[in-house]
Amino acid sequence: MRIAVLGGGTTGFIAAAHLTRRLPDAELLHVFDSRIPTIGVGEGTTPRFPLWLEETTGLGFADLAARCGATLKKGTLFQGWGREGTEFLNRFHPTRLIGYHFDATEVVRVLAEHVRAQRIDARVEDVQTTDDGVRLHLADGTTVRCEYAIDARGFPRPGSLQAHDMIALNWVPTSRAILRWLPPGGLSGSTRAVARPHGWIFQIPLRDATSSGYIFNSRLSSDTEVEADFTDCLREQGCTGWTHRGVLDFPNFLRRTMFDGRVFSVGNAASFLEPLEATAIGTAIVQVRDIAHWIADHACDRPPDADAVDHFNAALVAYIVRNSLFVAWHYACGSRWDTAFWTYARGGLERARGDHTACAHLDAMATYVEAGRTLPGAALSAYDEPDGWEGDIYPLLRIYRPFGNFSEINFAQVGHGIGYYDEYPQPRRRARIGI
Repeated sequence: MRIAVLGGGTTGFIAAAHLTRRLPDAELLHVFDSRIPTIGVGEGTTPRFPLWLEETTGLGFADLAARCGATLKKGTLFQGWGREGTEFLNRFHPTRLIGYHFDATEVVRVLAEHVRAQRIDARVEDVQTTDDGVRLHLADGTTVRCEYAIDARGFPRPGSLQAHDMIALNWVPTSRAILRWLPPGGLSGSTRAVARPHGWIFQIPLRDATSSGYIFNSRLSSDTEVEADFTDCLREQGCTGWTHRGVLDFPNFLRRTMFDGRVFSVGNAASFLEPLEATAIGTAIVQVRDIAHWIADHACDRPPDADAVDHFNAALVAYIVRNSLFVAWHYACGSRWDTAFWTYARGGLERARGDHTACAHLDAMATYVEAGRTLPGAALSAYDEPDGWEGDIYPLLRIYRPFGNFSEINFAQVGHGIGYYDEYPQPRRRARIGI
């Protein structure tokens, strides 16, 4: 069986490394044009990445610290968010779980050493699904045949998605990022998310630098306004030296069909959420795990079962939509800034309520929101006793499965942190969350 992985970014190498490990008997091709630059951002992760990295490559934190300037991440520190604009930490739990910050470009080089594949340096012009597999049409006129293809080439080309296959996640209020490199600072162990008038600023502490970006909505604010406020914020922090890194436009979107029976779309080719909570890399890992299971469990010499394909897509759509609703909920109580951006951002869940796909998950989300109400949010954020977890925290839980990637503990920390439970003190019938 021949499998092609398309794309040379983080997701492409995650997929290639995972299939190398999980499907050792497959003939693996890794196809990407070395002249096409990758985005190079996405330096934060949830604990899903360290766990995947160790089981796939055998590498741990010390390896990435030495080669990729990696630092440990215990969660995300929010500053200025919510009705009081106070500081709160959404940390990983149990507390023995940890994420990483790292240089994404260097991580790709490390993963490449754990890929067993025929490397084809070429631009893929077209991917065609056939009755018996996939045909890849390359820019040099070559056609490559395989049984499965994993498309990790990044954002779909404008106009390439059919309207019926596109879910616009417009309840997430951002669309553009201005990126900068800052000097290295203290290793806080957390990603910072600082609310500002036009959106919010992330700061990721690496060993040799600090990665930072201002996330905003380009329909509401100009680059000039954002650049000026970015500079003001850094000066308020005492930072006077930085390097402009670039600008990234991004659609918050989701494909309804991430798998057509032969071609899997993964990473930014399948969906994108603003860089909050490091969901992108975690979602890619979920996708490639599911892909490996599908390929191992289904014969490739006959057409795939349509119902099974539909179920595969529906499960991933539900996972990503739920993650997007949790991200949108961060904005539900606004911030310390009374501006056009935050007014628009607060209405995210109202917009989701009007979307058929999202609405189906909002009522389920209400169960997690209310479970979080009963948990001590600040105490959970400060809890730092791994050995006492089972005795002190576990008995307080009511739901033992996540909503997308997020547990009732995440809901408790964010809900108490943004002041949601003060703004909406009584549970609302039919889960009218935040609206």
